Amino acid sequence: MDPEEERKILEKEKKASRELFNSTLKRHTLVLKKRDLMRKKAEEDKKKLITQLLAAEGLELDTEAEEEEAAK
Repeated sequence: MDPEEERKILEKEKKASRELFNSTLKRHTLVLKKRDLMRKKAEEDKKKLITQLLAAEGLELDTEAEEEEAAK
């Protein structure tokens, strides 16, 4: 095999490898972002539900500011 041809083939393989790595990294990053958003939404929904249940009982959830004051 011609050394020039071999060099071109190796260069193409390296480029393909870099592109695969970059696309995989992007995909994983998007998956992690989506997971974080879903967790945040689930947490917000949970807080909302707890607040609604407490309101139905005539109670209310302590706010973070009240919790910080109580800790002092």
